[in-house]
Amino acid sequence: MKPVLRSFAFLTFSLLTLASAPSFAQMPGGGGVGPNYETRLSGLEDQIRMLNGQLEQIGYSVKRLDQALQRMQADYDARLAKLETDQAATAQIAAQAAAQAQAAATPPAPTPTVTPMPSADAPVPDVKGSLGAVKMQNGKVTGAVNNPKAPPLPDTPADYGLTTQEQYERAFDILRKADYPSAEQAFKTFIDKNPKDKLIDNAKYWYGESLYVQNKYSEAAIAFVDAYQQNPKSAKAPDSLLKLALSLSSLNKTADACTTLSELKTKYPNASASVKSRAGEERTKLKCSAQP
Repeated sequence: MKPVLRSFAFLTFSLLTLASAPSFAQMPGGGGVGPNYETRLSGLEDQIRMLNGQLEQIGYSVKRLDQALQRMQADYDARLAKLETDQAATAQIAAQAAAQAQAAATPPAPTPTVTPMPSADAPVPDVKGSLGAVKMQNGKVTGAVNNPKAPPLPDTPADYGLTTQEQYERAFDILRKADYPSAEQAFKTFIDKNPKDKLIDNAKYWYGESLYVQNKYSEAAIAFVDAYQQNPKSAKAPDSLLKLALSLSSLNKTADACTTLSELKTKYPNASASVKSRAGEERTKLKCSAQP
């Protein structure tokens, strides 16, 4: 439809331009061109009439298409409403049939029998059950457990619902409060739950630290080795090697501690001043031989 409109606009513009222009017959030296101009104008008028006819046909076709779409939409809505009604009726019939079948299959309730109340002198029978020995004494039931308690629910984990950043900050806050056993558990939980997190290098180092301050030197050494091997390029790698050497020294593994200190000096010449100073003190204390 758009090309037809563009052609119509162009022809209208051309017609207006020609109509406003001076007649060829009136132009100087224009003798003999008047009939040609009238012929072209007549042709443009015929084309405009033809385009008007096409526009009317297109408008009629669009109207019929719109009416057909409206009829289809109404038919679709009616069918959908009927389908929903049928489904509701079917579900209701099925529910009624199921209720009737259940009622037919359920045996009638037995007629309750009334047991006469034993006299005070009558022997009291023991009724064994899941609640223990139940007795009827002078019209009162005894021997049952009143208000039995259900087993307690498991405790909600302390880090439940926390983000990884919040879990790490919680563990570090516990360490800062010198609650080392709880800090050890908090960092261990973080490591187990978030092995690929960006904070895993720091978490492994502080996990080893929480073991070291509790004098768990063997476990601390394993933790520091794991922290170092996890990422030798991390910012905590030099600290992990230093604490590994200190842990080995506390286990009286002097040769291994000196080897670790030598590794620290060789691989991390740009380590922090505090790490270098502490490593030098430990080498002197252990009397490590001069190594590159």
